[in-house]
Amino acid sequence: MKQANTRLDIIEKIKMEYNATGAIHIDSEDIKLNKNGKDALFKSAETLAEKLGLHRHTLQEHLYDNIYYIEPAGPLVVAISLPEQQIEMFAQMPESMWSFKLNNRFVN
Repeated sequence: MKQANTRLDIIEKIKMEYNATGAIHIDSEDIKLNKNGKDALFKSAETLAEKLGLHRHTLQEHLYDNIYYIEPAGPLVVAISLPEQQIEMFAQMPESMWSFKLNNRFVN
């Protein structure tokens, strides 16, 4: 229940931040990142983990579980929400780095 409420909060914040009509949480198993996308995500997690004194693998897993597609035809956004460190930010992933499965077909 807490995870669902957290996702709803993040979706509302994404909608406000990007002036979007909606945002869809994408399950990590439905995301396909190319090499550049994986490298960018891992490097971001490594840099952020270093600054926060966290283990990068924990943060990488957190990032994969917090990817959203902005509707109607927007980018993928990684939500970085770490309330215990008072950090909340969003990072867009360029379309050239990803595709994901939505309604049994790959988008992008």
